[in-house]
Amino acid sequence: MTPGDRAAGDMTSGGMTSGGGSPRPFRRPPVRRFAGALSGRFARWAVALSPRRKWALFGCWFALDAVLALAPPVYWAAGDPRFQGGIPLSVCYFLALGTHISAGVIALYGVESARGEID
Repeated sequence: MTPGDRAAGDMTSGGMTSGGGSPRPFRRPPVRRFAGALSGRFARWAVALSPRRKWALFGCWFALDAVLALAPPVYWAAGDPRFQGGIPLSVCYFLALGTHISAGVIALYGVESARGEID
């Protein structure tokens, strides 16, 4: 089996050395900066985040988005015809929800970019 035949999640070894010695230990990929103005501190946090914790964090984030977007009682509560700054509250509700969903997608992209998980 060559190193290219290994499964993507195999973290036991990096393959055999050229001399046929012991396998090389797994090394975490280097911290890569997000293509933007994100700090190295964010990149270090993203790389240190375990896959299980990453999916729990963003799973809860997107589950909250789904509940807020699909639950009619929340919309009905925000559907008051009163205006806030000339905009109906229902429009403010959808703008805030869209902003929260967009922030989650951008944050997940930043984390996966810093971890080197994006092709």
